Parts: sequence; structure tokens; C-alpha cells
Amino acid sequence: MKKYTILFILTAFLTVSVNAQFRIKVPKIKKPKINRPAAETQANNSKVRKDSASLLTKSREMVMDDGFTFFDAEPVKVHDPSIRGYKDAGWNMMVYLRLFGTFPARSGLKLIVSKDGQPAGKIRCEGKVYQKAGDFNLQTPLLRQGKDLNYDNYLEVSRCLKKKTVIKGTGKFDVDVYFFNGDTDEETLVRKYKIDVHRAPRVRGSAVKPQPDVAHYYISRHSEVPASFLYLDSTGFNNYGFNYRDANLNNRVEVYFSYSPKKTTNSLPAAYARCSVNGQRLQLPGPSPYKDEVLFRRTRYETAIYTDRIAQQYKRGSEYRDEVAFNLIRAVLPISFGNKNENRIKMQDYPGDWECSILSDGEKIRTFRWKTDENGRPIPHPEQASGNINLLHNTYLVETIIPEGGSEFDYRLAPMPNEGFFYGIPWTSAKGKMMAASVPKKGIPFHIPSNEAK
Repeated sequence: MKKYTILFILTAFLTVSVNAQFRIKVPKIKKPKINRPAAETQANNSKVRKDSASLLTKSREMVMDDGFTFFDAEPVKVHDPSIRGYKDAGWNMMVYLRLFGTFPARSGLKLIVSKDGQPAGKIRCEGKVYQKAGDFNLQTPLLRQGKDLNYDNYLEVSRCLKKKTVIKGTGKFDVDVYFFNGDTDEETLVRKYKIDVHRAPRVRGSAVKPQPDVAHYYISRHSEVPASFLYLDSTGFNNYGFNYRDANLNNRVEVYFSYSPKKTTNSLPAAYARCSVNGQRLQLPGPSPYKDEVLFRRTRYETAIYTDRIAQQYKRGSEYRDEVAFNLIRAVLPISFGNKNENRIKMQDYPGDWECSILSDGEKIRTFRWKTDENGRPIPHPEQASGNINLLHNTYLVETIIPEGGSEFDYRLAPMPNEGFFYGIPWTSAKGKMMAASVPKKGIPFHIPSNEAK
């Protein structure tokens, strides 16, 4: 009897304990409340996976990025025993090109350079192939989430210079760009450019007995001055994809413009912006003096220095020098787009006619104008909307206004509306032709000898 009594007590105790544990755990499980959000999250992730994965193959095909194109002429020197030194024997062309599209490895670009219909040189450059689908940083839905994947796959050629291809002569050259397929070697013409090459002679040695030195060569970029473009910096390409990276500051609004300083090393001063929409000036938020600050960086440049001792005053002392320089500048404006930067005015909040001027100590350097739609996105310029020129995703050709007579930082300005833009692409729209014709004239377009200098 005692044994059964003990067994009964133990059974009752265990029953109470189990019931107690069950009552404690029930409130913590809350299955309906946990499972429902999890199902919604899974559905959202599936949508992200489906939508973002489809963007990995989205790309324009066989389209040249004209804003990235850059040509640089580098002198080729040979030893001349008669002068006991070196002299130039022509020039090599350094090439920067980007072609949108999805291409196999070992693909690249071939350039045929000609003058007056006669071949002058051939340059073949294997390029770097980029495909979003193969980007390690975009492999999962989580990595893709929140990123703008509408940019294009591409083939890029940067700093390609073939020393064996020596080009002789100066003046106007045609540059035909062909894509070659890395699998089949099939070639396709993708763009025609034109360049204007100049030679800048130089002297060396003593003042009383100067000798010819290796000349410099340069490619004119005067016609690029009215061709500025606005870039909405996204996660795909930092700083328009040029060969450097800043901190990962997304959603910046950048404008790229060209100018010709007295020396390529002359930097633009500290500057600020004034922006308006539909004629109403915007009050830029943020702490002073940074709320309206414009940040500059030189991204590309072409330069040459001419020297001589022709004029009497240069037959002693230092030689006469005349530098021709062309700089492409990136200017970060104090405005934003999207929702990531809470300390800047966002373009989408102010649809309409935009105007932003860059000033230094009260003097205008440049003014840029563009129009946005009801969502605050820039409307493509007619030259871009027609397909006459092509730019990177989120990039827009904008109207460029240069101060009358040029700013104090413009050393040379030469209106060349018939020379086209982006290396000879003809202006086709009335708006574009007006932009090109409105460039003021300042200084001498190219180098001059000392006996002609004022």
C-alpha cells in the first residue's frame, strides 16, 4: 500500500511539472505571430530575387560610351647622332574607350587611324569584360537588394598604348573603332571619331646654341567645352567609372566639364554653387560653409609645352614656353537624388527647370541647365534622346553656359561648332548647335612662337 501511495505522489508531481512547463512555454511560442511575417518576408525575398536577377542581363548592346572616350598623343623619340640627342619621330595614341554590351573574354577594340583616306596606324587593344551576372558582389538577392542594377554590361579599354604603332603627321585624322569578338575574332564597326593633332616643337641646350628637342604632340579638345554632362552617382559606377575611387558616397550629383587652363597643373579654386528651380533659388541645407561647397577633381587631361628661343629676349636666360592644356573636371554639386542623403536637397522633390552656377569669390566659372520630369529625373538632351551620342546609365548631357568673355580660369576658348563634340560627332539638334555656337572666344587657340606672342 505504501508503495502505491509513493507512486501516486510521484505521478501527480510529474503531471503538475509538465503542466507548469507547458503553461510557461505557450506564450513564448506564439506561432501565428511568428509564422505570418516570416511568410511575408519569404515572398518579398522571392520578389527581390526575381526582379534583381532579371536586371543582371539587362544591357544596351554595341553602344559606345562617348563620355568615357579619351585620346592622348604621346611623342615617340629616336636618337639622332647629328644632334647628340633625341628627337621625335611621330606619336603614339593612348586610348580610353568603353563599349556597352555583353561580350566574351578576350574581346577588345581595334582602331584604324587614317588621314585623308590613307591609313596612318592600327591599334588593337584587348579589353576588360564586365558582366553583372558574374559580379561576386551581386551574387545573392541580399547583395543586390537596394542597388540600382539598370547600368550596362561593358567592355573597357584604358591606357592602351601600342609603341609599335607610330603615327606621323598632324592635322585632322579619322578614327574608326571596331569591336572584335574574343571567341570568333569577328569585327564590327561601332563608332567613328575625328581628332585634330598638333605638334609643339621644343628646344634644349644652351641659350647661345639651342638644339631641337623631342617635340610634344597634343589632341585638341576645344570643341568639348560645351559638352558637359550630369551624372547621378550610383552603386554601379563611382565617379563615372574613371580609374580612381572615392569613398562610397552614393546619390551624389556630379557634373563633368572641360576647360583650357594656362597650365594643366593649375587647379580651380574653392568654389560654391547657387541653384534654382523654375526661377526660384533653392536654400541649400547644412552647416556653413559646406552646405553650398563644390568639390573639384581633374579626371583626364591632355597637355603639351612648346619652347623656343626665337625672340631676342629669349636668346639668353630661360627659354620661351607656351603650354596648351585641356582638363576634364568633375564637380560634385551640393545636391542629391534618391533617399540616402538626408542632408542634401533631393532633385526628385523639385521637378522643373534646373539651373546651377558654380562660383568662386563671386565670379561664375560655369552655369549648367537641365529639365527634370514630374519624378525629378533629368530629361535627356535632344542629342542624347535621338541616339546621336550615348552616355553611362544615369548620365545626361546638359546645357553649358560660359560667362561672357570666359571666366578668369579659362585661358583659351575657341568656338568650333562645326567640329562636333566628343571627338567629332556632329551636332544634330538646334539646341546642341546653339550651345556650340555660344562658346565665347578667348586667347589664342593653340601654341604660338615667341616672336608672335604679345
